[in-house]
This record gives sequence, C-alpha cells and structure tokens, in this order.
Amino acid sequence: MAKILFFSGAGLSADSGLGVFRGGNGLWDKYDINKVCNIVTWRANYNMVHEFYSKRRCQYVDAEPNKMHKVIAELQNKYGEEKVVVITQNIDNLLEKAGCRKVMHVHGHINYIHCTECLNEIYIEGEYKPLKCEKCGSVEFKPSIIFFGEQAPKYYDMYQAFAGLEHCDGVAVIGTEGSVIPIAQILGTKTNGVKAARLLCNLDKSPYIDDRFFDEVIYERAELASEKVSAFAENILR
Repeated sequence: MAKILFFSGAGLSADSGLGVFRGGNGLWDKYDINKVCNIVTWRANYNMVHEFYSKRRCQYVDAEPNKMHKVIAELQNKYGEEKVVVITQNIDNLLEKAGCRKVMHVHGHINYIHCTECLNEIYIEGEYKPLKCEKCGSVEFKPSIIFFGEQAPKYYDMYQAFAGLEHCDGVAVIGTEGSVIPIAQILGTKTNGVKAARLLCNLDKSPYIDDRFFDEVIYERAELASEKVSAFAENILR
C-alpha cells in the first residue's frame, strides 16, 4: 500500500500571510531569537516571550489556509491518514483549518501553553493573560512550542516515519530551507537513503538542500505549485 509523506516548513503558510522565520523579512530579523525562543533564557524574558507569541496568535486567528494546505487536506481525507502522512515544522493550525485530521507538529503548536510545574496544557487564542493553573496553582506558563536548546519529543516519531518509507512511496518537501531539521541528511541519496520518490517545492534554492537528489523540483510559491504537488501525490497513491 503506497503512501506519501508531506514534510513542510514556514514557506507552506507564507501565502496565507504568515511570516517565515528566516530569510528576507523573517520574524527572526525583527526579534532576538535568543530572548523569545531559547530554553535557557526564556524565563528572564518572560513578558517578551508571551508578547511575541501573543502577536503571532492574533495574526493567526484571521489567517486562512491556502491552496497547498487544502490540497494536502483533500488528499488525506480522500486516501486516509495512514496513506497521507502530514508532518510539519509549523506551529500554526492552517493544515487543521484546511481539513487535515492528523498532523504531527514536531515543533509544537502556538495555540497551546502549559504549566511548567505540572505540565497541564491549556488551549489559548489571541493574547496571553496571566493566569493560575487549575491543577497546581502555579502562575508560570510556557508556550507549547519547542525552543532552541529544548528536546523535541516528536523528532523520534518523525524519523520513524521517514525510515518507514519504501520504493513505492513518496515524500513531498514543501517550504523549508532545511537548516533546523536537516531534511537533506534525513533523506540521503537515492542510493543510500530513503528510496521513495521525492518532490521538493521551495520558493528559492537552499544551500542546505541538494536538489539533485529529488525526482521533481519546483521553485515557486507553495500556493502556485499546489496542482503539481497534487499530481505528484496522486501518481503515488493511485
């Protein structure tokens, strides 16, 4: 039973108006990454951290899925969660808004915060306001997002998903430069790495990804490439 794995980064949601984290006009160009996304320093910058992610949540409330989100969701609903595996580095909920029923968020989800004492997790939209944990009474909450220097529990599941791909399967890499999660290393060469058919869709060429090891390469906005990606997936799944 052939399956396809979609692996996405911030470029997937850029056409929905959500800023990418790196590159021209990236969010990290406007905020100090070592203050708002660092497991060692975040407590010292507690208010700034929550201000930053509150702004992101407010931005995400009105954001709508673009054509690529919808294509991925349509494929998952058509063929099922076992045949269309969706893994994203993104912390937004646009894949779910588009209709995806199962998404692995390897870097966490912006709409959740958790108590640092008992790990009680709370769903939140919009601005963060100080609150007390209903379970333990703590007043310290951390965004449920993986900070730099923090362990990412979902990485194990992600690596297992890639390791399970076979010759008849496919993998579509969309909107990631490959600097945080080294997708090029994970896939390897076609001779010594993942055997599945490969598609790469990025806005620009990345120094971290050798596109020679992909069967199909698309350099354009994710939304504009949605039909090509859909055709690639359908050829795998039919």
